[in-house]
Amino acid sequence: MKNWEELNLIKSIRSLVSKNGHNVLLGIGDDTAVVNTPAHEKLLYTVDSIVDGIHFLGDLNLWESAGKRAIGAATSDIAAMGGTPLYAMLSLFLPQEFPVRHVNAFLKGFLKRLKEYGMPLIGGNIATMRGKFAADTVVIGKAYRGKFVSRSGARNGDIVCMSGITGEAMAGLDLLTSGKAKRYPGLIKKYLEPVPMLRESVRIVREMSPHAMIDVSDGLLQDTLHIAEESKVGVVLDLDSIPVSEGVRYAARLMGKSTYDYVLTGGDDYVLVFTVPAQRYKAVMKGVKIHTIGRVTRGKGIRFYKDGKRADLKLKKLGYTHT
Repeated sequence: MKNWEELNLIKSIRSLVSKNGHNVLLGIGDDTAVVNTPAHEKLLYTVDSIVDGIHFLGDLNLWESAGKRAIGAATSDIAAMGGTPLYAMLSLFLPQEFPVRHVNAFLKGFLKRLKEYGMPLIGGNIATMRGKFAADTVVIGKAYRGKFVSRSGARNGDIVCMSGITGEAMAGLDLLTSGKAKRYPGLIKKYLEPVPMLRESVRIVREMSPHAMIDVSDGLLQDTLHIAEESKVGVVLDLDSIPVSEGVRYAARLMGKSTYDYVLTGGDDYVLVFTVPAQRYKAVMKGVKIHTIGRVTRGKGIRFYKDGKRADLKLKKLGYTHT
């Protein structure tokens, strides 16, 4: 399924679903659903899928890393809301005669990450099927002190910020598949075993009170566009302010790509992009470096500036396709 088909399908389902119940504060269209409890806690629910050949490369036999990837990507949705993960559930879809050693390795990585995040596995399901290995991960969390951050709150005049660096995961994938993995092993690990910005997320919410936030899974451009569309605003991105690591520059030279192919449209970085009023901006927040990469404007869509002037980029895609 193409990326635009995926987005249109989500919009179609959203239009068919009846209005949320009175306890559902946020439904389809964001990183997680938000449900109010009788105790007025805001619970966060999310589900994420990984499929062999699309979200990871089973042929490489890195099944422990695949388990870490499954829970890391799902838990990042909780971070995108400024929340804390509480519980996890796992459904496995196993091809017939699938090697047990691969399942055990996957579970080893999955459970290791759960222990690090302080989450118990409370249930799930196992089914056999035709096709390749797949898994669904459900994560339940809670909002920080009853406050959650959606994609839809960005306001005209906000600063667009980013914690972390984009492009490294896709650069790592290219280095891995081209046989050049030894040069930048850290980038390979960023693709294979993404780590959600849970602590950073809570700090951002506590100290900067962002209006909107999202984790970068589909690419900086695509995910920033999600904020713009849900908030009904425009965004100007300053290309000179978007950080580019040396590893990304190396991969771009090696693969004959532009660094923008990585930092703007490469996915799976799981860093946080958020918008804040200028008076709340902090460049460094308890060891977390925050990059200012643009601003929110009136209008629609995303524009680029470089050297203080409007720039037109010709990109082959808006972001990374996980379908």
